[in-house]
Amino acid sequence: MATPKQKAKKSSKDDSEKSRGLVTLPYVEGVSERVARIMKSYNIHAAMKPHSTLRNLLVHPKDKREPHNSTNVIYSIPCKNCDLTYIGETGRKFGKRLDEHRNEAEKVATNIRTRANRKASQSTIHKSAITDHVVDNNHVINWDEAKIVGKRE
Repeated sequence: MATPKQKAKKSSKDDSEKSRGLVTLPYVEGVSERVARIMKSYNIHAAMKPHSTLRNLLVHPKDKREPHNSTNVIYSIPCKNCDLTYIGETGRKFGKRLDEHRNEAEKVATNIRTRANRKASQSTIHKSAITDHVVDNNHVINWDEAKIVGKRE
């Protein structure tokens, strides 16, 4: 049986070797072991965990959503000829609204062949500011760079 003096010595030894904490490190072969040894000399325990797991690689709970199928969005459509950008919002699918803008702008742009037709088209009120920009400035819209900039609530 241990005497009270021996118990006191053991408890002081336990206090000096008491862990300062636990650190979780990503496992990198060769590096993690060295870092763990260094930390051990300072009474810090190191636990290794794998960077990628089977769960991370295999489990994807949600399907990726196509941006053109998103609804209730705020979007931007830039002009190819100048630095102006059209900002719009829609509660319907973004792709559908983009197609409507494109169809109207292309329909109006193909009908303008003469100065008289251009003047008549400029006095007409169009469905969107994109079409007005195409008619008034004879610019081309950069449909490929159209993107969603926010979500409407």
